[in-house]
Amino acid sequence: MDKGQIEGTQGQSVTAERRASQAIAVFLMAAIALLAAVWFALQSTRQASTWRSAVVLLVLHALLTLAMRRALAFTSLRRDWQYRAAFLISAGIYLIYFGWRLAFQDHAASWANLGTALLGAFLGGLAATALEMSLWEDNSPPSERIRNEVYQRHQQVIGPLHPEPALKRAFDVCLAALGLVASAPAWLVSAFFIWIEDPGPLLFVKNSVGKGGVNFHQLKLRTMVREAENSTGPVLASEEDERVLVIGRLLRRTALDELPQLINILRGEMSFVGPRPQRTVLVRGYLERLPEYAERHAVLPGLAGLAQVAGDYYLTPRQKLRFDRLYIRYRSLGFDLRLIVLAFSIAFWFRWQKNWNGRLPRKWFHPPIPTLPQGRTGNPSHPPYPPSLPKNRGEKGG
Repeated sequence: MDKGQIEGTQGQSVTAERRASQAIAVFLMAAIALLAAVWFALQSTRQASTWRSAVVLLVLHALLTLAMRRALAFTSLRRDWQYRAAFLISAGIYLIYFGWRLAFQDHAASWANLGTALLGAFLGGLAATALEMSLWEDNSPPSERIRNEVYQRHQQVIGPLHPEPALKRAFDVCLAALGLVASAPAWLVSAFFIWIEDPGPLLFVKNSVGKGGVNFHQLKLRTMVREAENSTGPVLASEEDERVLVIGRLLRRTALDELPQLINILRGEMSFVGPRPQRTVLVRGYLERLPEYAERHAVLPGLAGLAQVAGDYYLTPRQKLRFDRLYIRYRSLGFDLRLIVLAFSIAFWFRWQKNWNGRLPRKWFHPPIPTLPQGRTGNPSHPPYPPSLPKNRGEKGG
């Protein structure tokens, strides 16, 4: 096939794709017109407050966002702005309508309907994302050979596993279920700002090592630009990483990006307290130099851990192992509760204090935490720890 034939084939493919996109947009606009007629009929019969009206309005604006995204697909706008523009058009139409009713028919303006319309527009944007990309980014999945290698090395070191204590498991399930319900508004707000800043997947899936060396999908809210590690592979984020989103910095500082791990806890892949999970591909390298590193995976990984609370983001694998061994030796429901309180205190209080030096009082820890040698952090440029307590830089472990 010569160059002219190839170009002709490509041109036909683009034309066919354009026609298909236009046909879908026309179909969606027809559906929108029908739904709009139904919604206005409900309004005229004073049923605007019924659940039927809310559902119609929600679907109406979701379809409108989808139609706008299709209509903008072949414009000169960048792809991320096509998503944003589709949402803004859908939301803007109702905002104009709402403003008109608020100005001339104040009694008829419904704030509940405004929230429903905005939610529908956002859900339409998520639907477009799911259809064209995905709502989660599966980051650097290890090969079957690497997964098996990591698992076998764990079996050689830790042997048969013991079941999790029944009381600890019951505590995890109850608290995770309650947390999912209570944090629903934070999920919605975080998801919106992630998507509007960088339209794309909402979740970042880390392939991490769980109990017994088994690979599992550790869920997080995405805090970096899409495909941030395509050129580098899995690497630790630096403190001023340019790949981090603006909303991502806030989510990381408050640990709200860890909220999806409540699902991991309900699925039995994690616990509220335990050694912080690390990526399978990184753990494989650690095991080559430090086979006993597998000992930290004799228990479920945790949302919070002793190394995270009392240690540092740049701890070396050997230093992390020291903390994790200490936790495994003294773990109990009471110790777990203390670490949960300390983790929340760091995320929502101490990190926001202007003069906080990154250290928690040593007496708050029981059993006593190990003292790390000065100047032995994982980051060569990191200042040495004071003799009393490892410095906590306010970063998340894992």
